[in-house]
Amino acid sequence: MHPSERVRIVTETARAVLEHRLTPALGAQALTLQQEQITRFLRSDRIDVTRAEADVVALTLRRLAEQIADRSPTDPDPAFTEMARILGELAQSLR
Repeated sequence: MHPSERVRIVTETARAVLEHRLTPALGAQALTLQQEQITRFLRSDRIDVTRAEADVVALTLRRLAEQIADRSPTDPDPAFTEMARILGELAQSLR
């Protein structure tokens, strides 16, 4: 499976939080579950795609992590920090 397809639910969860359609706490819970379910598959998916394709997916995850982390100063909810950490770890698994 292409990594972008594998992380689609992850990116949609992060965007839902950024767009205030999902609370940060629920977003962090969802990302925790999603991370547990897909990390091992991402590691094998990266073998099936070019380095550039994996890098694009990783960049998308890192950018979402930055956007989530940027919410922390204005909203001190620790769920934002947790979400950013998870997104960063998922991006790292594609390296």
